[in-house]
Amino acid sequence: AKKGGTKKSAPRRRLSVMPGSISLKEEAQLDGLGSEAQSPHNKISSSSSSTKDKTGIVSCHASLSRVGYIPFNSRKVNQDRCTENLNFAKDPRKCLFGVFDGHGQVGHDVSQYLIDNLPAMIAERGVQKLEKDPHAEITKCFEAANVKLDKSGIDTTCSGTTAVVCYIDGQKIYTCNSGDSRAVIATMADGKLIGKGLSKDQKPEVESEAKRIIENNGRVQACQDMEGNPVGPMRVWLKHQDIPGLAMTRSFGDKYAASVGVICTPEILEYDIKEGVDQFIVMGSDGIWEFIDNQTAVDIVAKESNPTKAVKAIVEEATRRWQMEEEVIDDITAVIIYLKGAKHPIEATSSKK
Repeated sequence: AKKGGTKKSAPRRRLSVMPGSISLKEEAQLDGLGSEAQSPHNKISSSSSSTKDKTGIVSCHASLSRVGYIPFNSRKVNQDRCTENLNFAKDPRKCLFGVFDGHGQVGHDVSQYLIDNLPAMIAERGVQKLEKDPHAEITKCFEAANVKLDKSGIDTTCSGTTAVVCYIDGQKIYTCNSGDSRAVIATMADGKLIGKGLSKDQKPEVESEAKRIIENNGRVQACQDMEGNPVGPMRVWLKHQDIPGLAMTRSFGDKYAASVGVICTPEILEYDIKEGVDQFIVMGSDGIWEFIDNQTAVDIVAKESNPTKAVKAIVEEATRRWQMEEEVIDDITAVIIYLKGAKHPIEATSSKK
């Protein structure tokens, strides 16, 4: 998109392209199309929560989810979901937070299904298994949840969801990512507040991800306009058909994309929390990260005195930037997790990273 308040680009943030049409406008009309009788997420423009924790490394946390805007889809529903679980697996030292960004016609059903099932499946592995090999156990749960989703009756032909999950066990964070939602931690270094990624986006632009798609007989290419010029991000397609046009390389559901190498298997990265040094965690759907980088997100949150104010500030700033850059606004969801030993607001000079 063009910067500095110049002419807005054509809508480019549709995450999939329905069979029979690669028109971004037509796809946007279907993406998240709801009816009045569907879930309560249709009825509200945003939802939020805030909780304090008296045990473990988390001091308090809050979340906010806001439905996006598409001018030619007045019935659009919020396809984002988030989950916040303290005393996870009945252990006060453990907690689990997650953000799920649905896409496609029934992406909201897919993200809701994961919210309803994945945390419970991980907890059911039991404390001993989780502590012995969290990577293997959580990976098994991601893959089992995808199999369960496939049998759920939800049509995932061209619908799915990303997932970023932060499983915190004592002083260690296991960030489990499938797709392009993201988690970032704010840490102090030489008197400056630094934003460090806890996850890596999995998109077709990443060489190792694109390689897997191509090896599975898929194709990686941006959409094209009427003159054949590339439009928007790189996408995943079947080799000889212009479907599904997925803008990430890992997700739940998305059967067409899965046939050419899109997987739900999470990339799991570890991080050791340093109490008093590490301040807070920002998790968000790509509605946050499209126009806000890691450091800017940390700077926005650092100015606020509590997570409820912080999550509102970052969602509102993300919304403002979408309005400046695009004709559409993606669903926007953020979870802010304050860590023990941190001070808010943080009086420190931020540093770009």
